[in-house]
Amino acid sequence: MRKITIALLICALLSACGGRMGKKQSLDHTLYQYAKVMRWADFNTALTFFSPEMETANKPSNTDIERLKQFGVSSYVASPILPGADENEIMQDVQIKLYNKHTKREKVIIDRQVWTYDNDNKTWLLLSGLPKIVN
Repeated sequence: MRKITIALLICALLSACGGRMGKKQSLDHTLYQYAKVMRWADFNTALTFFSPEMETANKPSNTDIERLKQFGVSSYVASPILPGADENEIMQDVQIKLYNKHTKREKVIIDRQVWTYDNDNKTWLLLSGLPKIVN
């Protein structure tokens, strides 16, 4: 009888944890997925993380995306997150090592990412745009 009670208690706890992701879990998941996309230099997929309210200055054009495709990513190292202007915003600096596929030269950039939480959709969105790779 005791084993059945313990098993039922464990099932109840697991089902309670199986709901929607919390804000922190959602952030961790989003940052992990974005890092994975960036490590593969899949800049078109990276656009899906953008906020619809992104400033025009941060929105890349089709030409910008094509220029970015000349680079591969050899390293993507994220710093710890920092609080933003309010509880629904965070910042993160990421050191990205890129190599030009044509010249084989490597360069290192720091991408300062600004993320905001969309309460309606329960998701984190990128406000800062793609890394400034091309000078």
